[in-house]
Amino acid sequence: MRVIVQCGRLIRNVAAPALVGATLICDDGVITDIATEASVGRDRNSRFIDCSRWTVMPGLLDSHMHICADTTGEDTLEATFRDDVGHAVIRGVRNLRVDLESGVTTMRSLGEPAGLDQLFKDAVERGAVIGPRLVISGRPLRPSHGTAAFLATVADGEEEIRKRIRENFYKGATWIKLFVTNVMNGDRYIDYLQGDLTITPAYSRREIAAAIDEAHTLGIKVAAHAIGGPAMRWAIEEGIDSIEHANLLYEGDVDLFVAYGTTLSDPNLQLFFDDVTGFHVHDNWRFDWWREKVIDARERTARFLPEALRAGVRICLGIDSNHPYLWKEVEHFVALGATPQQALEAVTTNTAGLLGMENEVGVIAKGMRADAIAVSGDPQVDVKALRNVKVVLQGGKVVFDGAWNGEEGLKE
Repeated sequence: MRVIVQCGRLIRNVAAPALVGATLICDDGVITDIATEASVGRDRNSRFIDCSRWTVMPGLLDSHMHICADTTGEDTLEATFRDDVGHAVIRGVRNLRVDLESGVTTMRSLGEPAGLDQLFKDAVERGAVIGPRLVISGRPLRPSHGTAAFLATVADGEEEIRKRIRENFYKGATWIKLFVTNVMNGDRYIDYLQGDLTITPAYSRREIAAAIDEAHTLGIKVAAHAIGGPAMRWAIEEGIDSIEHANLLYEGDVDLFVAYGTTLSDPNLQLFFDDVTGFHVHDNWRFDWWREKVIDARERTARFLPEALRAGVRICLGIDSNHPYLWKEVEHFVALGATPQQALEAVTTNTAGLLGMENEVGVIAKGMRADAIAVSGDPQVDVKALRNVKVVLQGGKVVFDGAWNGEEGLKE
């Protein structure tokens, strides 16, 4: 079906000036034209969408999230990951829908219990579940003493790691997720916390190198949960595709990112800086040792993330478990010194490039997927406009218009 979107302002690429009064034309889920004439021919086989009061821009991309986890409501991280599979699926269905409604049209999932990411990917593609387009990693890998035992699969030694990667590949993964830092001395949630936010290596350099070699041989990419320290540096030097979080950087680490062209993904800005979804609102804050770790990581993030940005490191933003608040990550990034353009790139073109989808999503141009959102305001001036998503177009279909509160806008 042909879809015609009348735009008040059209941001084709967040790094370029917007067009005023342009019309976006889509056929069969693909952008076929961007017209600047005053009128575009319509017929009964076309759907007209009046966004003339708003700014239309590319759909947002999330570089790192967990479908079935959510710590923004009454659930704690501990409760989320102690759920059975049924409850995890129920939560995942809800999470995907609200993420899509917030303007996120593509997401990278980096680990779900019981291999649920493949289930959700298939369900979204069939239309059985409403949600963003999913890029999946399959089962995350950790050593026997590694972190996130509630989420990851054990793979010890080079041969076992290679075997698990081959299995993930067979099941449809296009990314591999490794937990290369943080260990657990015990199987309780408190043991997880005590091992979190440290630079303690989990995998050896040889194990990391074997994982990257196996994945790259198969033509898929590797993401490393790496807070900082030696294992993070080994991963970068061995050719990892993305470092997740990197909240404990030290002198010289930014130079390493630059030298190897490594992407820094999901610095978890909400967890450190948000008054509503941050670490300090959870029960864990009562532990002195936990507060000390969080404060150290927050201070290092505030210092080194802007340095990485200035140095030209590609930075991508993700919600992790904070559905549906990618816009908060954008706002906190600006608060740390990013320009609106840089912050918008972190949720559009940067993530598209990381995912190898730069010819499909992240910009509005002929031949690209027809993924777009309409927002009230100008995000190129004030990124708070991302709070006010009015319409979400995914693959040429209107998948959300519920924020309009009865205002007329969609016209057949």
